[in-house]
Amino acid sequence: MEKGTGSETGSEASRINKGSDSAKSVVVNKNKGSQKKKKELVIPKDQKRFFVDYSRDAKNHKLVVSFLEQANQKEHGREVVFKDLVDAALSLVSAKDIERLKESSLGEMDKVQLLLEKHNSKHGTNLSLGEFLVERLKIS
Repeated sequence: MEKGTGSETGSEASRINKGSDSAKSVVVNKNKGSQKKKKELVIPKDQKRFFVDYSRDAKNHKLVVSFLEQANQKEHGREVVFKDLVDAALSLVSAKDIERLKESSLGEMDKVQLLLEKHNSKHGTNLSLGEFLVERLKIS
């Protein structure tokens, strides 16, 4: 796997971030304002460390700090750390929660594409996205 040398500039077409051989994180940087950045993230099954950044999420940061402060208001025992909080929360995640997470990660076009696939399989058709939208919106 190619690793960055640290001497890359922002004008390079792409850069491969440092990581293990089984992890792949490709970020494409373009200096043209109209083009979007592409990100591909593959989480390997043997990854042992995860990073949580609450710098832009003050509400959840405050909630985590509050939980940790409450958990550490005690006379004896070791300090309760973030990992302990996550471990406790993981046991509460249900299959419904996973489905909600999957659904909340969908964008508008992903939802339209799923609706198209469901329609095609139900009716045995092979409509394109445009044909489906014309039919669905009753445009003639």
